[in-house]
Amino acid sequence: MKTFDVIIAGGGLAGLATAAQLVEKNKNLRVLIYEARNIGEGASGVPAGMVNPATGQRARLVWNAEACFRMLDKRIDQLNSGFRTNLKLQNGVMRPAIDELLAENFQAAWHSKRWPKGWIEWLEPKEVQKQVPYLKDCSGALYIRKGTTVRAPEYLEAYADYLKKAGVRFVFGGPYSLDNDKGWTLSNRTNTFSAPVLVVCTGFKARENRYWNELPLNAVKGQLALYHCPEVIRNMPAISAYGYVTPIDDHTLAVGSTYEHHFHDENPDAQGAGLLDQKLKELMPELYNKCNRIGQWSGIRATTPDRLPIVGEHYDLKGLYVYAGLGSKGLLYSEYVASLLAMNITEQKDLPFEISLYRFSRMQELRDQSDEQNHS
Repeated sequence: MKTFDVIIAGGGLAGLATAAQLVEKNKNLRVLIYEARNIGEGASGVPAGMVNPATGQRARLVWNAEACFRMLDKRIDQLNSGFRTNLKLQNGVMRPAIDELLAENFQAAWHSKRWPKGWIEWLEPKEVQKQVPYLKDCSGALYIRKGTTVRAPEYLEAYADYLKKAGVRFVFGGPYSLDNDKGWTLSNRTNTFSAPVLVVCTGFKARENRYWNELPLNAVKGQLALYHCPEVIRNMPAISAYGYVTPIDDHTLAVGSTYEHHFHDENPDAQGAGLLDQKLKELMPELYNKCNRIGQWSGIRATTPDRLPIVGEHYDLKGLYVYAGLGSKGLLYSEYVASLLAMNITEQKDLPFEISLYRFSRMQELRDQSDEQNHS
């Protein structure tokens, strides 16, 4: 049996960020990341990750956006310094107002005092057309200067390289089981690993774990398609409408997502490809006629009822933690939430209620029952 201080199950955004925050707080911690498949094979490995802090039809500023961006920007800059490819595109995110109601909502967001100075601006239709001549006519657009697009697979690759150099151990070993016997053990067919702390960062699959089957997580399948475009589109901002459209290099567009709440498997399919073709055609009909679809991807995201992550220690089992529910804001939330979790694990600092397990009545009920049994 091989022993560690912390085992992290899952090598996506949540798992990598949690490992980094732990070893940066205490370089002597022995941390293992156990990934059943490969880094980036799940939802975290989407070919183009759009980081957009304006959510919903009213373009509300997401939870703790400034802290989230501050920590994400710092991490990207750190990883960029030692990586062969620029991990981030600096073109912002445009949210076109496809009708007058959205135009009113977006202009109200622009005037809102909740937004940090310089993060957003309102563009009149002529300005929109000038920036993105391929975009169909709209009533103006909210331009989120702070928004960006990250090359997620390369980001995860650079992150894993950094963690290996920092002493984090990686094991890729297929299916595994978890047990609680004087600490936590994770076992696959050939090895057993143990630690006093185990963090489950497996996204929607966290609910498949027998210790976490009460989690209020929903699985949402998202499909994305890649298109080759003869036009040079590298300087185009990411477009958030009917899903999203974002360039990832001079001639490649990524178009997503299908947001499927009912699905048969995790694989890309023809129906998804047709929906994505239609999204691009509706948003940029002239450009669509010039593009060829060259690839397709799919992943399953975990979402919570209030669209915020769910993080914390098990209501009854000490040393067992979960970090899940990043949804479509995985890149934006991952680093900041991981820092809060790391402080909860190492310093017993309380987690904000907004991301705590116990903001949901069922989880609170289970904790109350456990407390009653332990004190009876």
